[in-house]
Amino acid sequence: MSYFKIIGDESELKWFFEYGVPPLKKNEIYFVSMSLRKKKLDSEERKILTHNEMFNKLQIRKDDWEYFLSHIKRLEQRIDGYFPIESENFIHKAIVTYWNLSPINAYSAMKDQMAHLTEIMSELTDSALKSSAPALNNAYYKVRKSFDTTQSLFARNFGTKYWIDIDVDHNFTESEYDKVMQLLYNIVDSKNEPFFIPGDIMAVSTAGGIHFLLKRDKVKLNPTWICKEIERILPKAKEVVRNSNEMIPLVGTTQYENHIVRVLNKEDFNESHKIH
Repeated sequence: MSYFKIIGDESELKWFFEYGVPPLKKNEIYFVSMSLRKKKLDSEERKILTHNEMFNKLQIRKDDWEYFLSHIKRLEQRIDGYFPIESENFIHKAIVTYWNLSPINAYSAMKDQMAHLTEIMSELTDSALKSSAPALNNAYYKVRKSFDTTQSLFARNFGTKYWIDIDVDHNFTESEYDKVMQLLYNIVDSKNEPFFIPGDIMAVSTAGGIHFLLKRDKVKLNPTWICKEIERILPKAKEVVRNSNEMIPLVGTTQYENHIVRVLNKEDFNESHKIH
């Protein structure tokens, strides 16, 4: 019997909770999801694992550390509850736990859910009145799928936006990382004042590169310009983009079996930067 191994470093996860996770407002929740990245599998393994990429979702309704931790641990369930037993030997090399940087506006998501369910009810009524069996079967299919659909609607309704994420897909050397951090800290306004000071940038190391999280209220220029400047000093980077879906591998979790997602510049933060 095998279980998912999600938390790779609990102290790293707690640090991120204290410094990187914005407190919830009354109408907000946190959203976490697990994904199977099929690009990490070979052709034979893909035949065994035919599941959609996002296979588990979790909502966290309190911004208390112990409550938060207990919910992340809930993701460490039996593998055979989701995938065939023969996948247990290789499944972890394709698993990543995603964190939505911005809390979800539950009220806004609820309105979208109500609109979606109203649309399905209307389709059912119209199909019944027209005595259309194919249309009725299609509407009932949407009814059966409605829970998954309404869950997905949560991920699209952002609440408090605390960070802007610049995602750099690149195998960094130490000097290249230093150059990007220096670039960011050297961006100045018309009065020659820096946009960012220590505590405004969080560099999150993932298996594919680094997510540079910038405090949203400090970003006074187009993030596309920042991306282009990073591309200028990293011409071999595979991709430099503003991550608009705001999902990153969760700090402190294990990504693709052997990479623990970590914050690289904790030394830039002190007690005054804590938001929990």
